[in-house]
Amino acid sequence: MKLVLALLMVVFCALANFAQDDSIEKDFEKNKTKFKVEKFSEGEDASSGFYYLFYKNKTAIVKMRQAWISGGYKEQETYDYYYQNGKLVLMVRYPRSKKQYKDSYAGKYLLIEPEEKFYFTDSKLTKWIEKGKPVATDDNRWKDTEKEVLQDGNDQLENYKRLKEDNN
Repeated sequence: MKLVLALLMVVFCALANFAQDDSIEKDFEKNKTKFKVEKFSEGEDASSGFYYLFYKNKTAIVKMRQAWISGGYKEQETYDYYYQNGKLVLMVRYPRSKKQYKDSYAGKYLLIEPEEKFYFTDSKLTKWIEKGKPVATDDNRWKDTEKEVLQDGNDQLENYKRLKEDNN
């Protein structure tokens, strides 16, 4: 009986954890129409560049989407950064084809399985999903990845300020 109870508890905790994973994205999608959207682009050359969508709740950035476009590559990437109180709480990396570019830049929910998801609490990596599977916290890449993704998230907030200045 204790074994059954323990197994049920493990299953319940696992399901609660997976439900929590989607809450950041679902909460954003539910409130998406309330946010102000600012769009920017910058080119690398004539056939490639970056497109940015910043979603703001008043003055606070709640989500940023970065889509890299290249005429020479079939596979491209989109990154979604979610922020709460100025801190990164989730970063999602999606692979996508050129055909999916318009959905990405239009801000539509991407019906693509993410390559990676990084969840943060108080600037600490709490969960990392790679190709649909959790990465163990004792993985030797954990600390470096935490530092790199957090830096990238902070860089995107700074990038917003630069893009805003350049376009005024």
